[in-house]
Formats: sequence, structure tokens, C-alpha cells
Amino acid sequence: MKKTQLWVQLSSAADGAANSGHQARWCLVNTTLQALQHGSVEQLASWLQQQQLPDAGGLHTVLLCAGDTVITRQLAFVAKEKKHLQRLLPFMLEPELATELSHVHVASGEPRVSAASGQVDVVYTEKRPLQTAIQTLENLGLDVEAVYSLPSMLPNSRGQWSLLVEGDICHLRCGDIVCTSVEPALVLPLLETMLAEHREAFSDTRLTVFASDAEKNSPTLLALYQSLSEMAALQRAGITLYRQSVPQVWSALGLTGENRVNLRQGELSAPLRVARYWKPLRTPVIAATLAVCAVISSVFVETLLNQRRFAALETQIEQRYRRVMPEGVLVDPVQQLSTQLTRYRAADSSTGPVSMLNAMLDAFDTATQLNLHRLSYTSNEQNNPEIQMTISAATTAGILELSERLSASGLTAQAQNISRAGDLQQANLIVRGNGL
Repeated sequence: MKKTQLWVQLSSAADGAANSGHQARWCLVNTTLQALQHGSVEQLASWLQQQQLPDAGGLHTVLLCAGDTVITRQLAFVAKEKKHLQRLLPFMLEPELATELSHVHVASGEPRVSAASGQVDVVYTEKRPLQTAIQTLENLGLDVEAVYSLPSMLPNSRGQWSLLVEGDICHLRCGDIVCTSVEPALVLPLLETMLAEHREAFSDTRLTVFASDAEKNSPTLLALYQSLSEMAALQRAGITLYRQSVPQVWSALGLTGENRVNLRQGELSAPLRVARYWKPLRTPVIAATLAVCAVISSVFVETLLNQRRFAALETQIEQRYRRVMPEGVLVDPVQQLSTQLTRYRAADSSTGPVSMLNAMLDAFDTATQLNLHRLSYTSNEQNNPEIQMTISAATTAGILELSERLSASGLTAQAQNISRAGDLQQANLIVRGNGL
């Protein structure tokens, strides 16, 4: 149970309209029952504005209905019908209804099944007045979470019957058999009929008659208690009679009870209260959202800066690649330059293109009027390095002279495809390292 409950009872309106003529009585229930208030719906609204009540997540509003407008029955059913019991109940009640089935709201308690049969507590009332009462309280900003008949709030346990006398109305709760509100003159006939229909022994049962301190000496109560004391049917059933005064009339009602049927079911079920879950979580959710937004923004800014740095670095790599390799198709400068470096990088410092280029320096230093257009390096499976060059010179003799100088330095040089290119002679020169 929630810490704070608000019990409200509205007077019934014959036309079922939500008008200001409704009268109300209400009280707050924390660990104890506070003073019972009376007034119109407007006075209830004014009182709510003056109170510092918990928000919707901490205030449990209970609508109490008069027992003479809510009929309670105990129905038997076959165990195999339990699955479809909710749909069957209205039709099981139809023979005793004085109005159309569509105008009646039916609610049920927890079915009790034993062997092949079972029983269930059922309550029903007119749908339109109940809808009007719920809507009236909802319009005041209250979340009606439960609707009970007032007699069902009386103490009810095994061997405990309760009778609450309130002016010219009596609220009677006799276990699971009777739960209603009647005039004082009808209490004895109702008890006699019930005891005649249920002949089981009630020797361990006590009937407590409750009345407020303001009414404990009223003629109605005194006459009713005297009649109950002299009632032969109660004496034959072995039912013990007690009398108890309470500070105010609703002090006799209990916060919890057995087999109490909540009418807030089916078509009149309480809606999902988003505000109830949002309000206590609002601050941490907003804080978490801001934190997530901050992280996302930080990642976005960092990603943007890294993209700019990468674009600048890629431009630098492309420029450097073009400086080293001015000709050829440029697709991915990073990948192409990495491939070239991998090819030119030797397994150690004594082999590879660097060693071959060092061995070729002297031959190139003495060469005049010689142009280098292309240079590539390869190494076969026998780890024999090879450099292929496209060179041009003023004469064919200059190309052959370079080839001879390279061969004299310990390399194997071979000039191929010597041809004229404009005023120059051009050739492909293949140089092998011979173990370098």
C-alpha cells in the first residue's frame, strides 16, 4: 500500500451528469485516518489546492461507492470455464439484471478453484454513474486507482462479520456471503435469510457492530443492537455479538481486507499513468540525456578534427608521392607509397635497393648528359635484386658507356630497346645486383 491514500465518496446523481450538485466526503489516510471532510465537489477541489499532497506517484486515490448501488454476488462455475470466466460472468448475471447488459459494469475477484468446480466474488453496478464519478475526480487532477463498495472496506476475515451503523443506513459485511448497505429495518430480515440459506455452523463467528462516537447513543443504534441481541437466529447459529465505538464513521474501515473486489477493471481500468513514472525519474533521465549528448558531441567534434587532420595528412602524402614519383596514375597515395617503400626496404642494411644504388653512384657521377626517367626495383625468389631504369642520352655510346661502368663495378647491366626519342637516344637499362 502506498503511504498516502485519499478516500472519496460522491453522492449519486440520478441523471448521471457530472454537475456541481454532487456532494462529497473525503479523508486522507497515512498511517492513521485523518478528519473526515464533507462538502461539494467545488469544496473538495478547493481543499485539494490548499493541501500539500504527494504527486501522482505517491497519492493513492480510492473511490468509495454506496453499498446499495453495488451488488455483490458469489457465483459458482466449472473449472474448465476459468479461462473464459471474465467473458462469461456478465451472461451468468443477466437473468437477475433489471437493465440491459451493456449498461452494467461487472468486476470480479480472484477465482477459487477446487477439483472440478470453483467460486468467484462478483460485483456489478450501473456503468454510467460510475464513469461519471471517476471522471469527476479525474477532472480534479486525481488519479483514481481503485473503486470499492463501502461495505467491502469493513473488517473481513475468517470468523469476523462487521456491521457499521451510519445514521439511517447500515453497512453489512458477512464474510463472502453478504456485502451491502441497507436501512436499519432490513438488517434483521437480511441476516435471517442469509442464515437460513447457509446452514453451516458459525460458532466461531463474531458480529461486531461499529458506530462513531457521535452516534454511539443514537436511538437507531440502541434499538438495532437490542434487536440483534434478542435475535433467535443469531443465537442458534452461535454467533457472538460485540459493540465497538470508533472516533469517526470511516475509522471502522480497513486499509486492507480479504476478497475485496476492485471495480477498476475491464472497460473502466485505470490508464497507464506516464506522469507517475516520469516525475521521479525526470531528474536522472535529464542528467543522463545531457551526459549522453555531451559524449556524442565530444565524439563528433573529435571525429571532425581527425577527419580534417587525415585530409591534410593525405594531401601531404600525395604531394610527397608526386615529388618522388612524378609520373603514373595516382589512386591511393598512401597505399601506393607504402607498397613502394615495402619494395625498396631491404630485409637488412646490406641488401636491397639502397645497396645497389650506392654501388651505382660512381658510374652515374661520371656520366654526362644522361637523364633518368623511370626507376623501379624488384627482387625474385632467389633474393636477386633488380633495378629497371628508363634513361636517355645524347648518343647511344653514352648509354653503352654507362652500362659498361655499371658492369665494371660488380653489377650486371644490360641496355635494351635503344631507340631515338627526339634529339636523344632512349633505352631500358636493367641492372642486377649479383648478391647485393
